[in-house]
Order: sequence, then structure tokens, then C-alpha cells
Amino acid sequence: MSGSLGSDLQARLRWWSKRGTGTIFDALHGVDTRAGGPAAKLEILGTNKDKGIAYDTCPWSTLRRAMRLASLPAEGFTFVDIGCGKGKVLLSAMVLPFKHSICVEYSVNLSKVADQNSASARLLYRRCSSVQIICADAAQYQIADEPTIFFFANPFTWDIMEIVLGNIVKSYLNLCRPIYLLFYAASSMMPQIGEFLPLSSGGRARRLISTNLGPRSLNILELPGEPRQ
Repeated sequence: MSGSLGSDLQARLRWWSKRGTGTIFDALHGVDTRAGGPAAKLEILGTNKDKGIAYDTCPWSTLRRAMRLASLPAEGFTFVDIGCGKGKVLLSAMVLPFKHSICVEYSVNLSKVADQNSASARLLYRRCSSVQIICADAAQYQIADEPTIFFFANPFTWDIMEIVLGNIVKSYLNLCRPIYLLFYAASSMMPQIGEFLPLSSGGRARRLISTNLGPRSLNILELPGEPRQ
């Protein structure tokens, strides 16, 4: 078997495995987190309609594994999923003791599904009771002045990412507090992110983790709450 044929077969097997696992998850918890659907029905808000990347699901364990790898706390932190799609990562955040869990999604259709999922999901031990789905352009999202863990599953192109990260850094420089940024499946953008964050934060940003979760990349960067000595 040639290398390209073998790689193609492995990719197909991963796709079918992911689809099967996602179908079982949805049936068990009474939710709809599957990817796909006509783009025309997304009902996109804002002027950046062509800047988003098609919604795809993350494995249920993605957030928990990422936080464990970097020893990140949930207590006292707000969790924000930027470009949440149907909110599967939000569901996994709801079982952790975050102070608040927030989804930001610019598709009216997807944000409605995420809202329904968060309200009706069954067989979940909910430890975070403060959940909010915000239907808005991420570039316009107002950053709260509190310790926050941001999650990005490759939601949009670099020009929007630069604006969103710029808003986060500006808020951080106005009020220093711990901020963690989790980038999942965003390997193509990491050179730009890795250059932008330290430069815009005056050298404060640092990378904690650069690894893979299965076939996807995971990078975690920190804006520390206290100046480094």
C-alpha cells in the first residue's frame, strides 16, 4: 500500500470513527452537535461572513485533556468558546466548576442549536450553572475584566483572529489578570499567533503547551496574572 493511499485510508477511518462517536454522544445526551448542513441556513451576523471556517465538532474530551496537560484551574475562571458552533465544547465546560461558561457564535442558526443543547442536555453532571450563548461577531465581543480561559477551535481566518486577540490583549493590559488561550486545530495560524501575542503584550505572553491531541494540534498560551520576576 502506497503512503498516500495509506494516509487517505487512515483519514477516512478517523472520519467514520469520529462520526460514529459523535452520533452516540448526541443520542445519549439528547443533543445535536454534528457538523454539516447548508451554509445558506446559517444566518450570519456582522460583516465578516466570508471570514469564518466551517463548523466542525471537537471530541468530548478535548477541553478536559487540554486543561489537564497545562494544569489549568476551572475554579474562579470564566470559560469563553470563541466560534462555538453547536456548543459541544460548551457542554464539556458545563461539567467543570467554571464561574461562567460563554459561547460566542456569529451564526444565528448555530447559536440557537447551542442554546437548545445547553438547556436540554441530559445525563450531564453540571457544575457550572451560569451559561450564556452570545450570537455576535467575535470581533465585536466585549472582553470581560475577569480571569478567563479562551478556547479557539480554528474558528476563522487570521485577519479576524488578529482583531479578537488584539481585543483580549488590550483588555489584559488595562487590567492584569490570568488569561489562558487554547488553540485547537489551528496549526497553520500558530506562527502568526506566536509572534503577535508576545509583541502586542509587551513580552508578557508565553507558550505553555505545544502538542497534539490525536490528529489535531493543541497550543496553549498564557497572559500571566502577575509580572514575572
